Amino acid sequence: MMITPDEIAALAAGGESETVECKETTGQRNEAARTLSAMLNGQGGVVLFGVRPNGNVIGQQVADKTLEDVTAACRDIHPMYPPSIERVAVPDGGDREVLAVTVPSGNSKPYAYKGNYYVRSGAATVDMPDEVQLSLVLERAHGFDRWELAPAARDLGAIDTAEVTAFRDDAIANNRAPFEAGVDVPDVLRALGLTGEDGEPNRAAVALFADEKALRGEYSMLGCHVVAVDGTDLGEELLDEAMVERNAFAALREAFDFCRKHLTHPVRLEGLQAEVGLEIPELVIREALANAFAHRDYATAGRVQVRVYTDRLEVVSPGGLHFGLTTNDLYVPHGSHPWNPLVIGALYRRGIVDQLGSGTLRMVRLCAASGLGRPVFSATPAAVTCVIPRRGYWIAHDGSSTAITDVEASALRALAVGPVQRGDLAEQLGLPDTATQGLLGRLRDHGLVHPEGHGRGATWVLGPG
Repeated sequence: MMITPDEIAALAAGGESETVECKETTGQRNEAARTLSAMLNGQGGVVLFGVRPNGNVIGQQVADKTLEDVTAACRDIHPMYPPSIERVAVPDGGDREVLAVTVPSGNSKPYAYKGNYYVRSGAATVDMPDEVQLSLVLERAHGFDRWELAPAARDLGAIDTAEVTAFRDDAIANNRAPFEAGVDVPDVLRALGLTGEDGEPNRAAVALFADEKALRGEYSMLGCHVVAVDGTDLGEELLDEAMVERNAFAALREAFDFCRKHLTHPVRLEGLQAEVGLEIPELVIREALANAFAHRDYATAGRVQVRVYTDRLEVVSPGGLHFGLTTNDLYVPHGSHPWNPLVIGALYRRGIVDQLGSGTLRMVRLCAASGLGRPVFSATPAAVTCVIPRRGYWIAHDGSSTAITDVEASALRALAVGPVQRGDLAEQLGLPDTATQGLLGRLRDHGLVHPEGHGRGATWVLGPG
């Protein structure tokens, strides 16, 4: 659809942003081309020629040479991406027009302008940070040369047939199998896309199903390292440690059993019934481990790390976040953009992960219901870390932990249900109003809660303000 004068007026009135930039004339076409390269690296956007930065639509004289000049300036964007250029008449402007030059979010990021990489930051075009550039380069290369698709340099004898058979039966039981009951191992692997045209396994098959003897040389990074620490720092005394050198399914099981062994089993009396379970819900532990194995970068040398401290559980997955995903996105509904589609597909069919990008949301809900507060996610280009507090602790956004008392934990558990006014919280906890006020003040000082609103009508919610 062609852009209309009214749409131009609305864009101009909205002001410059990450997706809109205004240029008075095409004499600024080189700066505009640089901005278009930044928009290709982001959400896409439009540059309006003939609009002043203050939103005043003035238009300009447009000839064939004008369009050629803008197109020529955009040829300095690489990979090449010719933008869409539309001429829009200015109402009551005689023969003056606005040029609307539009690009989408590019699918071959990163894009460079004259050899330099840029991104939009608000209404400004700025140099792309080195770590962002590296991540985008890896993503582009990943589309052409995915680790999991390469031949494994192993034959079918390297595959643990018992693991494949158990997978087959689980997938059928979950109604997620792309094969019939009773098919043999080669047919299961073929249906999952885990063999090449010659019938030999690819790397994803080895990652998922290899026998222990096959995990050496280029596959020494598979499996995980598990450790239990008597303290809150990795340098303190180790209570238990193991290097698990097994395929993803077996390593997941051993890592989960390790967590069960070292996370205490509290008993909470509810009337005449005793509730027994782990201090961190089992489903939360499973999601954290499954995400680490599903989304890790298998091309790196590092293993998945599982660390049980006295105040928290940490799960570290090699490789950063990809496809523009940020740690903030993990707390809201988000799409699934798997780095390892074959690996995550197999985990999904076995019922271990969900492909809809809802695993982290489920973790947040389950932790809140248990009074543990939110898990904390952090990411660098080298690793993604998930930190889950143990009972009696709260994890701040910087990863530090804070010990909490029973009454503070009760307050956090109440707030996990939703925002609460101070008076209602005092009634739930059986505390005087002044004591509740002091309690909320301490939690706020630790960055655990914050008020929304003012005075006695304010509601208190989880998280720093």
